[in-house]
Amino acid sequence: MTAPDFYSELRALRLERVLDASVEIITERGWDALSMTEVAKRSGVPRQSLYKEVGTRTELGRAVVDREVGRFLEQVSSGFAAHPDSFEDGISAAVRGVLDHGRSNAALAAVLRPGHDSGLLAMVTVNPDAVLGQASAAVRALVGDRASEALVDCVVRLTLSHLVQPTVDVDEAVDRIDRVVRSFE
Repeated sequence: MTAPDFYSELRALRLERVLDASVEIITERGWDALSMTEVAKRSGVPRQSLYKEVGTRTELGRAVVDREVGRFLEQVSSGFAAHPDSFEDGISAAVRGVLDHGRSNAALAAVLRPGHDSGLLAMVTVNPDAVLGQASAAVRALVGDRASEALVDCVVRLTLSHLVQPTVDVDEAVDRIDRVVRSFE
């Protein structure tokens, strides 16, 4: 058995602190107020190490987005894991997990806040791989050949739509997506 690499663990911890500090700043004051100096102060990571760890401010923004997308994708994985024998129930649980998580996610709320800074929103929407591509690939990997590419695309896009522009409660959104999934059969 090999011991965990101390320096890898240290880098991961440092990155988490940097990303946590970044989300705090973004949620409190917006993307435009995010500076590497402020992130360094809040995280306790020296500025030079910060630049070495994440690169530019834009790369830091991408790292924040990637981490948050990963957290949403954990909800997707958990939903499918809870229903290994039922594709439809797995989709429902995944969608519910994503939408429930979205209702309490501070980073998402900051991006969608009225009068928000458009810089971070652009990072999320302009590059299709930032969110849509990652989500589609993750769901495709989880469902394998149990669903067509068209169905996966519809479910991911509908879920993202309900996530960023909720017009109904979570139960109704899940019900609507369930009906779409069942109509593909």
